[in-house]
Amino acid sequence: MSKYPLQGDVIIIDAEPHAGRESGGHDVESGNIRRHMVVMSSDDYNRRTGLVLALPITTSDRASGSPAYYPILIPGGRNGVKGYVFLWQLQNYDYIARHGRVVNRISTNQYQDLLLNVKDMLDI
Repeated sequence: MSKYPLQGDVIIIDAEPHAGRESGGHDVESGNIRRHMVVMSSDDYNRRTGLVLALPITTSDRASGSPAYYPILIPGGRNGVKGYVFLWQLQNYDYIARHGRVVNRISTNQYQDLLLNVKDMLDI
């Protein structure tokens, strides 16, 4: 098993501190600083740098129906993920320093859908 996540993995990571419009943890006041994210960066990038480029996931129903979010449902009991992927916030995090853990994986089709938005963000 790899020390670092693979492209397309769903991870949970400490997302605090954050600033401005960045997505942070779910509820800092209660100590919930963790956030699920989809890893978009390559396996090689993750391994060589110890960083991950990832899109955060929200569980807020306010994102429902918005073109700025991608609905996601991954079965898996405690490791399942239901929510909405932010399509406009590619973030870079230190996987180890932020106590990252792989909890699931998206399908190839889901990854390709998300990748179109990343390419649009980067104009490539």
